[in-house]
Amino acid sequence: MLKILRIVTAVAFCLAVSVFALFYINEKKNTDNTVPVIEIEDRDIEVSIDATEKDLLKGVTAYDEKDGDITSHIVVESVSQFIEEGVCIVKYAVSDSDNHVVKDTRTIRYVDYTSPRFTMERSMVFNVGEDIDVLEVVGAVDSIDGDISEKVVIMATDYKTDTLGTFKISFQATNSKGDIIYLDLPMHIEESSILCPDVELRDYIIYVKKGEKPDFSEYVKEVTTIGGSSVGYDLKISTNFDSEKPGIYSVDYYVVDEAGYTTHSVLTVVVEE
Repeated sequence: MLKILRIVTAVAFCLAVSVFALFYINEKKNTDNTVPVIEIEDRDIEVSIDATEKDLLKGVTAYDEKDGDITSHIVVESVSQFIEEGVCIVKYAVSDSDNHVVKDTRTIRYVDYTSPRFTMERSMVFNVGEDIDVLEVVGAVDSIDGDISEKVVIMATDYKTDTLGTFKISFQATNSKGDIIYLDLPMHIEESSILCPDVELRDYIIYVKKGEKPDFSEYVKEVTTIGGSSVGYDLKISTNFDSEKPGIYSVDYYVVDEAGYTTHSVLTVVVEE
């Protein structure tokens, strides 16, 4: 009886080994051990800031030994922050039917990219004791992200709203690609009568190229009384502007109305290379 049991056990073991061996051989035969290959035509391309994923995939193909052409399976996995101004690394990924994933990268250069710029809603001249929120005055816009005013932060300041004088405020803003811009502005705390005229400028900050010389008198849009009526005035402009030297400059407008009241307003000018 024991002999028969041993024979049956041996046969069952041999049968199990055989089945396992057949299964293993079949599995190996049907398993794809190859991985896809991504081919990139140009490793450095120029694109617009409005480039779509389709644009970023131009010149990128993929092939798999088992699945054939799998170019349609390629995805843009990520676009990095800037490695230098206007330049990013794009990472591509593709997988075959056996879930083998391959990745590759190339460099893209945004040909129409410009760094963010600050915006201003009004002049940085305030009346002593006035309730001031300068982050409602200074904003920023970006060619990629649009309005990034919420990214503007105050880095340093020494102003006091109850103290007459000229103070300095340092601003910083950063877009989603890591491009950081800075702006140092003078802030004027002055004492003026409620009867002083209101001076509205066409802009409160402008960007000009080196050598460009704007006509600053054209930036006075309107001078009105406290009631909103236009009023005649005399204008004096004072500035440290130097069109040949990149930097940040102030254009001071001193407006005297017909009643002899004087108002001060400021235009900020950024000279770029």
